[in-house]
Amino acid sequence: MEGLLDRPLNPNKLLKEQFVSNLTGSSLLEIAALSTIVPVVVVLRKWSSRDNIRRDSVKKNDDALADHKDGVYYFSALVIDCLTVVLPILLIFTILAEWAYICAISLVVVISIYILLKRSQSHLKAQQHLPSLRADISSYRVSVVLVTCLSILAVDFKIFPRRYAKAETYGSGIMDLGVGSFVVAN
Repeated sequence: MEGLLDRPLNPNKLLKEQFVSNLTGSSLLEIAALSTIVPVVVVLRKWSSRDNIRRDSVKKNDDALADHKDGVYYFSALVIDCLTVVLPILLIFTILAEWAYICAISLVVVISIYILLKRSQSHLKAQQHLPSLRADISSYRVSVVLVTCLSILAVDFKIFPRRYAKAETYGSGIMDLGVGSFVVAN
């Protein structure tokens, strides 16, 4: 009878404990690369969209019903956002985790080239629209929530690198950075 009580109810309990134990995090350089990738992807999406010019004349009217054209526009924008922001972040945090440095450097080079091209063309245009600070803060909040949700949901699966999980005693991972980012975002 005592032998029966000594065995745990869940035979995989030891495996689960080993899976979530002894986490030391990753290097600060890798965390910096990962935290660079997210805003660069968001900025590239924002710059590549055709509606990045502030439209102050169009006010939101909650009483008016959205017509079919607006619904199609918003749905297509949602699909494009998922393909250009959510999917790359999901891939870089899971499948492409070993190439995080290469992805970060590549995206920084792309955004630098884009900035140089924009600056060379900026003196050709007479009027430039400044981006809205509120939109930038919203983009930051969205990226923090996106990375946090992805990390929380993916941390229990083997495809998510264990070094990105919260460190147990000492060290830092991308989930440790998420705690501070929520404080800054709010």
